[in-house]
Amino acid sequence: MAKMRSAVMLGPRQIELVEVDRPEVDADSVIIKTEGMGVCGSNLHWWRGAERPTKLWPFPIPGAGGHEYGGVVVEAGKNIRKLKPGDRVAVDQFHSTSCGRCPYCSSGAFGVCPDRGDFVTPGFVDYIKFGEKGLYVLPDSIETHAAAIIEPAATPVAALRRLGLRGGERVVVLGAGVVGIVAAAVAKILGAGKVVVTAKYDQQERFAREFGADVVVRSTAGDAVEQVLSHVDGGADIVIETVGGSANTLDQAATIVRPRGTVVVLGLWEVATKIDSWAAVFKEINFMYALAYGQVGLRTDYEFTIDMMASGRLPLQKLITHQIPLANIREAFELTDDKTRGAIKVIVRP
Repeated sequence: MAKMRSAVMLGPRQIELVEVDRPEVDADSVIIKTEGMGVCGSNLHWWRGAERPTKLWPFPIPGAGGHEYGGVVVEAGKNIRKLKPGDRVAVDQFHSTSCGRCPYCSSGAFGVCPDRGDFVTPGFVDYIKFGEKGLYVLPDSIETHAAAIIEPAATPVAALRRLGLRGGERVVVLGAGVVGIVAAAVAKILGAGKVVVTAKYDQQERFAREFGADVVVRSTAGDAVEQVLSHVDGGADIVIETVGGSANTLDQAATIVRPRGTVVVLGLWEVATKIDSWAAVFKEINFMYALAYGQVGLRTDYEFTIDMMASGRLPLQKLITHQIPLANIREAFELTDDKTRGAIKVIVRP
């Protein structure tokens, strides 16, 4: 059997490349040669050894959790109708591995399909195998490796489409990584009247402004919440939390949102996170947790994101600040983890 390289995370801050079997095509699948793989913020919870995520997925982690892909189809099974070798694709893993038959899939909620089984990612590897459902041929204006950033961008796109902006909303985005910056940009595209973003690092502030933020508040300021509130008199209609980790941003979101406003939670916490339920209930806050992307109306969130990127309305490729060879996978994780080095999005190139 042919071999390929795969990262494996052995423990906190321990990662190496090993040789594993290359996936083999079957009648209902395609083999994709990866050209770009993004290091997701979620990968860092395991990299740092956070207790809760490592209990959910214990070490060693084959593939090291990679799940953001752009690549080229090199083999296609006999039942594949929409793809052929040579096609450049972006990969919606949730859609591709969903059953396509259950009520959740029928309603476009591929991410919560109960018939998928355990969610296991191929990881940081040379080749991946998927069914053709959820694979999107890239337009000429999107480079293959850059398609890896479509996956994290599709998450805030999905949340905002699911929420259904009506136009004119005051939106606050807590955090200015890829997810936060894209959330701010898409909120503007969908009609938000004012967007305020909190950012910790210089490069985050710069990109937040470039991607449409009307106001950027440094999250390190002692009066950051008060500054945000001064720009949304009476509170924000929507607060989008994208930080997670060990931050107190969920409590901040509940403070910033107006009565009967909505808090959209995109961050993942490393510990159970508390919130003042009395304060929340008296404001009658709506909380919406969002993990992944699906379909709204006739278009999937992935398709919507690709179209916005291809048209230039959402120039996601600008957020790719570093490209690192797969052979240097440790450096890719270190760069992603240490924002003082200027990273927004790190892409691993085989």
